[in-house]
Amino acid sequence: MNFLFAVMIGAVIGAVGGYLLRGKHPNALWLSPALAVVGSVIASILASAFGKSGYGMKEFGLQVVLSIVGVGVVYFLGSRSQAPTSTV
Repeated sequence: MNFLFAVMIGAVIGAVGGYLLRGKHPNALWLSPALAVVGSVIASILASAFGKSGYGMKEFGLQVVLSIVGVGVVYFLGSRSQAPTSTV
């Protein structure tokens, strides 16, 4: 059940982040939700490994934070300038 909540939280945060970043980064619509879900699932795994059983506010908070980190990664990957290519 924890992983189901992790996927739902990651999908919602990723969809909102992808919608906000779509004008600036063309691949944000699919990459933001994907990385947010991955971050949320990692948070759930970490909470299960180091915490007690059951779903609590600490796990929820960690899922939200790591989902936002996933969206942040998309933002910083898209804001990098590409290396100039020579046409020699």
